[in-house]
Amino acid sequence: MGSASALKELQRDLETKANDLSKIQKDIAKNHQVRKKYTIQLGENELVLKELDLLQEDANVYKLIGPVLVKQDLAEANANVRKRIEYISAELKRLDATLQDLEEKQSSKKETILKLQQRFQSLQAGKAKA
Repeated sequence: MGSASALKELQRDLETKANDLSKIQKDIAKNHQVRKKYTIQLGENELVLKELDLLQEDANVYKLIGPVLVKQDLAEANANVRKRIEYISAELKRLDATLQDLEEKQSSKKETILKLQQRFQSLQAGKAKA
């Protein structure tokens, strides 16, 4: 009777850990999506910065604000794009750190689940012999 309750307890524990692992995997997928979006934005902003660097000092630069193009100073546009690139780069670093942490948690959960499965199977084998 004791081994039956131990098996049920192990099975519940396994299910809980499997759900935790599933949540971590979803978080990793979400992290990848956000990271992809920021990587695209970084590329676009670096391209804009290259374009701005090609312009002469007296060139007209316009910024789209809603449905309206508003004239903007070249130096101000340059500074804004550089700040955006800085921000996006910082976000990418933060996402990388989060991803590394999530991957470590995923690895740890997988090891825990594997150990629990082995204990579960050994208990089942012991029960089958009895």
